[in-house]
Amino acid sequence: MGREKQWSIEAVAERLGITPRTLHYYEEMGLIPEVARTPGGHRVYDEDVIERVEHILRLKDALGYSLQEIRAILEVEDQLRAYRERITSGESPALNARMLAESARLLEGVVNQIDEKMARLAAMRERYVERLTRIRARLELESSQDPPTD
Repeated sequence: MGREKQWSIEAVAERLGITPRTLHYYEEMGLIPEVARTPGGHRVYDEDVIERVEHILRLKDALGYSLQEIRAILEVEDQLRAYRERITSGESPALNARMLAESARLLEGVVNQIDEKMARLAAMRERYVERLTRIRARLELESSQDPPTD
């Protein structure tokens, strides 16, 4: 468990603008680790878990990722963190090179996934801009055909 202060589920939900059920669901899905509990069985959250939930919410809101896509990204990030810890602990240069190569491959996958999503969003935006342009042109035509009102 990271950092000292612990938060109740209600406090975390209020802080992040989500429901306690969302936190339960993220835990059930394995997006966040199983959290500590008080002797009475109430969940308590530390800053590390709260930061992970904030990251999940950013991925969901900013990029529109599904929870399955978010899980895949979190797994990559967890693996990268594990590689970083092993590399800094003084593994052999050959093992470090393999972990760095795998890290690059994992990150390329995430970047490609983001690029694909951005391309789909750009295409969708373009379709809406085209519709908007046609509607505005039609509105201008309709407005110019209205008889003057005096």
